[in-house]
Amino acid sequence: MNRVSSHSSAAHLSPARRVVAELRRLGAIVRALPLWLALGAGLFLWTLAYQAASPVRLDIGGDAVSRLRGFDTPFLTGFNDAEPADLPGRPWHAGAPPPYRWATDRAAITLPAAGGDLWVVHVTAASGWPDGRSIASVWRTGAMSATLQIDARPRTYAVLAHADPVGNLQVMLETAPFVAPADPRTLGLVVFRVMAGPAGAAPYHPAPVMLLTLAAAIIGMYVLARRSLPPGRVGDRFALLLALAVVAFGAWMLAARRMDLAVFAPIVTGLLWAAYPLAAMVEAGLRAIQREDGAAAAGLTATAFIARMGGMLHPYARTSDLGLHVNNLADVARGMILFTEGLPCRAGAGPQPYPPGGYLVLLPGVLLGGADREALTLLVRGGTALLESLTTALLWLLLRRVGVSRRAALVSAVLYTLAPPLLRSYSVGEMANLLAQALVAPLLIWLTLATRDGSRCLATASAALLAMILLSHGGVALSTGAALAVWLSLQLWAAQANDGHVRARLAWTHGVAMVAAGILALALFYSAFGYVADARRIAQQELAAQGVICPPGDLLPDKLNWWVAGLVLGAAAPVSPFILAAGAAGAVLIVRSRKADLGGVLAACWIGTLLSLGTLIVSDQPVRWTLFLYPALCLGAGVALALWRRRGRAGIALTITIVAYLLWYGAADGVRQVSEYLR
Repeated sequence: MNRVSSHSSAAHLSPARRVVAELRRLGAIVRALPLWLALGAGLFLWTLAYQAASPVRLDIGGDAVSRLRGFDTPFLTGFNDAEPADLPGRPWHAGAPPPYRWATDRAAITLPAAGGDLWVVHVTAASGWPDGRSIASVWRTGAMSATLQIDARPRTYAVLAHADPVGNLQVMLETAPFVAPADPRTLGLVVFRVMAGPAGAAPYHPAPVMLLTLAAAIIGMYVLARRSLPPGRVGDRFALLLALAVVAFGAWMLAARRMDLAVFAPIVTGLLWAAYPLAAMVEAGLRAIQREDGAAAAGLTATAFIARMGGMLHPYARTSDLGLHVNNLADVARGMILFTEGLPCRAGAGPQPYPPGGYLVLLPGVLLGGADREALTLLVRGGTALLESLTTALLWLLLRRVGVSRRAALVSAVLYTLAPPLLRSYSVGEMANLLAQALVAPLLIWLTLATRDGSRCLATASAALLAMILLSHGGVALSTGAALAVWLSLQLWAAQANDGHVRARLAWTHGVAMVAAGILALALFYSAFGYVADARRIAQQELAAQGVICPPGDLLPDKLNWWVAGLVLGAAAPVSPFILAAGAAGAVLIVRSRKADLGGVLAACWIGTLLSLGTLIVSDQPVRWTLFLYPALCLGAGVALALWRRRGRAGIALTITIVAYLLWYGAADGVRQVSEYLR
């Protein structure tokens, strides 16, 4: 009985009692028999997977065959950057020498959670001295050490190494440094490749640290899933099946890709346990607005947060723009809010005002976490992921507020958890886009309610949201402005067609408030950059003198093919044709239904997106339309798929297949982005 009433009874408790109730719920879930069955199966399968003891290979400096590099970084300590450098006309993987890294005078190669007992580690190395001399290097593995004479030519050296008590394998390299003229680096020896395999026969001992990490991950995943699912046997069985699937996947990874799992499993485990209180807080917030069970939406929001943070914190992940936003946040914390950033050539080159709104939103976190670079980096990542992940819950809330079925609302939230355009932006580090995008979903809610509520409070809130978007990112602001203009036109047209004076007055109230917000943003920020147009013209002229035309001036059909059709129909497109079709179908269904308020908002998003592509007339790079439109796609797709599900078994099969495919597509695209970006 307590299980059935746990979700609903907590809504009327004080904060302190709510925490106690949450802890009791957590304790009840942890004591559940299905969880212990999953853990037992996991310990058995993981121990069995360790018997595979597949060889480990690290291509130091990169793999010239796959033309990918950077996967060795998590396993190396005290090594310099990969060489050779990537030069114009001569990529790093072409020609001789093969990729390598210089180790410093004290370096280490660590294979975490290797398990087993005795390993043979083969290291292909060279002295690196230009005069061809060999050098002495001391290699230590636990209590054992050996002095090896490293030849000037690449040779493979083998050492025996014992795994430590927790299952990690480490080889320390101590070499007298080579002093190179005009090179400030500490240079020990050159390493090309590392290979390791078990020296003895099975059975092999599993790594205790990995078993504990995986067990903690399974418990965290199970309690989060069980908290998000409805009480009863169906929820128990689904959570158990999910846990067993993760157990099996972990066993396969241990057998086939052990090192990949070893470097990422601790991060996932930490995120799973951090997501539990996040889900509890999101559910409490949803209950305060919508008096119904929002546990599933809260769980999906936590899942979205895990996916976004996991992609950014993965040891293999590389980013190009994150440092820019960390520096900008540090500048804003020091009081500097008027600054510019250079545009790429396709967008016209030259300086462009860079709005500080997103950084202002994160600024309170600087007071709590400090202003050192590590804290600011975590704040930019975590704060952005947290705010943008809340869109998942807001999409559910929006559909429930307008009376759409629970199933449709949940499908919309599910589709947003692994949105490929969003995950790609996190990988690149486009935090300003994402912080502005986090404000789009609240604006959609206010626009949907605008024709029902003409209060000054609602108009002020919508105007404040618009002002924050305008002060957060120019591209999102452009798309939002186009959508708002369309929305206001549609509301006035509908009022005139139906003789709705009240509707027209409400629309004008919100329209005037938003125009005032836009004027305020222009006056407070953009008016300080009157010199930008001349600066961009000068920059373009200077580049033209060097033979570089910015923007290049591609033909409009080519730009539409690349930036519109290519982002839907191209290889590894960020927007699947299935969600585009389902989103469009759902938008049409909503427009034709009695939910005209939501229909008008979705129509405004679609038409506004098309209008924003008009930037291609003067630029070779459009706004990030895939980011802006994706919430509307999820809203429409949720409604369409929920309707198709009612069409018998065929409809159920079609709906499940499409949702499963879109989730797989988003997950696969995110993995591919982390694996290939900047390689």
